[in-house]
Amino acid sequence: MKKWISLILPTLIWAQSYPEVMKSINTSLSVQSAQQLQKAAFEHAKMTEGKNYPTIDASLTYIRFQEIPTVTFYSPTAQTAPMGTKNHTEGAVSITYPLFSGFSISALNDKEGLEHEKAGLAVSDLKRNLYLNATQLYGTVISADSTIEAHMEAKKAMDDAYAKAKGFYDHGLLAPSELYAIEAKTHSVDAQLNQAMNHKKQALTHLSYLTHSDIKEATSFPESLSIPARDELVHIAIAEREDLKALAKGLNLALSDITLAKSRFYPNIAIVGVVKHQGDTLELNGDGYSNANKSYAGATASWNLFNGMSDSHAVQAAQAQKLAAQLTYEDYKNKVTMEIDNAYETLSTLESMLHSTKMEVKAAEEYSKLTRGRFDNKLASADELSRSIADLSASKAKESTLKSDLFTQKATLWLLGGLSVYEEKVLMKN
Repeated sequence: MKKWISLILPTLIWAQSYPEVMKSINTSLSVQSAQQLQKAAFEHAKMTEGKNYPTIDASLTYIRFQEIPTVTFYSPTAQTAPMGTKNHTEGAVSITYPLFSGFSISALNDKEGLEHEKAGLAVSDLKRNLYLNATQLYGTVISADSTIEAHMEAKKAMDDAYAKAKGFYDHGLLAPSELYAIEAKTHSVDAQLNQAMNHKKQALTHLSYLTHSDIKEATSFPESLSIPARDELVHIAIAEREDLKALAKGLNLALSDITLAKSRFYPNIAIVGVVKHQGDTLELNGDGYSNANKSYAGATASWNLFNGMSDSHAVQAAQAQKLAAQLTYEDYKNKVTMEIDNAYETLSTLESMLHSTKMEVKAAEEYSKLTRGRFDNKLASADELSRSIADLSASKAKESTLKSDLFTQKATLWLLGGLSVYEEKVLMKN
């Protein structure tokens, strides 16, 4: 009893459920990194929004001339007169507002906004892919647990069979070769047990890495999980999949690039106002020769008339990128549909294999009982007994693995529909 308690207690203390492990994906370093990129995209979008507002600049300039500025008069001979001092100071506050930029500012704002949305979708799609990987690893742990349990049962049965065979051997009723056959099978079961334990340990290590947490044990999968209808899941995936939405944002980004390229065909117009004073001291009250107030207001316009047709080529390149984005989006939709169809085929295969394996387990149990009775009555060999025990263990391990794979495949189907539907239909209901 103490032995079994020592095996069970660590599981009770450390085991985590499937929803708990999946939710810990949010703490993974890769998700945190993607979230920081999303934050950077947000700040870039806010930075670009600033182009909609006027810019205000202040300047203060001090210079000292090598010579005093002068002016020369001819009346009729040349006469020179000073026009200031060696010290000259200017202070100005200017405001500039972009009145028209060929729609480039609005296109830039749209582009950066789309980049921020795309970064958010990248975070969600990363989480969805991590859920896929973590689900597979979690299933591996559960399968390994079941395999370990089956091998431990086989080991106990092998030990019992060996004890009986040893008694027969000691009384000269069993050949040494048959006793050695049971020993060999026992060592084989031990090797398989160690292999299953190592497999489980590796899966737990990888799962801990993905979630950036310490996962020591995992509880069994929930008893059941509903299966969405194929057409319904395809419709949900096309509408909700984060990677598809990101591609759609890429298409909108291509449209923004076209607008940006075309903005070069228009003039740039800006309004400028400057409050400016000058003088020979920091008081900026003039230099005694020219007026102190140099303020002004005006407008500027610039328009590129020819640059070697580079702007036209830029527009054509942006249009080609838009077409490529459109074709990529359509192709990806077909790929998503294909993945869902293949997932349903895999699910159907697993269900068929599980039904068959349940029959195998039932047959192996009956055959093992029959062989044990025949061995006790010296009607079956020790090798036959050990083989029946090993076959029963293998069948049970296979059944448990298929049950785990079936749940994993159902969860995968929901994940193929998108992160939000998976969280609603799987995580919140379990």
